[in-house]
Amino acid sequence: MTNVNTGELLNFQDYSPEHNDRSARIDVEAVHSNPYNNTMSTTSYNYEEPKMTQEPEAVPQSNHNFWTIEYYQKYFDVQTSEVVERIISSVLPQKVSRNYFDERIKGKPDMYGPIWISVTLIFTIAVSGNIADYLQNANKPIPWRYDFHLVSYAATAIMSYVWIVPLALWAALKWTTVSDGQDEIETQTSRTPSMISLFCLYGYSLSIYIPVAILWTIQISWLQWLFVLMAAFVSGAVLIFWLLPALKNTKYFIILAGSILAFHFLLAAGFMLYFFHAPSKPEIIPIITTPKV
Repeated sequence: MTNVNTGELLNFQDYSPEHNDRSARIDVEAVHSNPYNNTMSTTSYNYEEPKMTQEPEAVPQSNHNFWTIEYYQKYFDVQTSEVVERIISSVLPQKVSRNYFDERIKGKPDMYGPIWISVTLIFTIAVSGNIADYLQNANKPIPWRYDFHLVSYAATAIMSYVWIVPLALWAALKWTTVSDGQDEIETQTSRTPSMISLFCLYGYSLSIYIPVAILWTIQISWLQWLFVLMAAFVSGAVLIFWLLPALKNTKYFIILAGSILAFHFLLAAGFMLYFFHAPSKPEIIPIITTPKV
């Protein structure tokens, strides 16, 4: 421990600037140039009463029930130009891009176009079928009558096809999609089209049958079958073209693609045979019998 001289401590010390080299000086300019002091000096301390600001009202989320009409409003919110574009693309797929389904339809399917196409096709087949029946019986002595039951028959066939076949295809795609190591739920959701999008596709694919139903009134058998093949091939090829990315991820690509074409051919053949085709009846040769003597 060091010894301290108490005498030096009790004597007065000289702390003048000349005596002490380490003088403690206050930099007045630094004090005036301090930004914090300027801020404090220029701050206004006038009290202002806070204003009440109204918070924006929260927009209620549209969480409607499945059985309400409001739930289906989003499927009818479509522009006329979009409906026309989808009808043209269902007949001429080269007019749109290869990923047209994923880009435009998968994210925003609609029911407006498919419903009107189905209803138009029902009445077109019913009216054209009666015209074909009139042409088949024009030269017969039996009076011809309009068959109103063709409307119900056509409606049953078209509505059953538009709802049952897409539902079966959706189930087949869902259970045959091959996963690539990612989460199974996310993989199926991203690769498998939804049911409503498949309903939309099948509804638009029937648009080609509307002009073909008018041409089926021509009573030439080979020409009618040519229209059957053309309509089935075009509508089925468009569906495969649209669903090609999803079909490539399935284990049964050939079977599903062949089933799409086969069901379209059966639909077209059923329309033609039941509503427009006149069955060929064998010519009845009268047998003349001579009385025995």
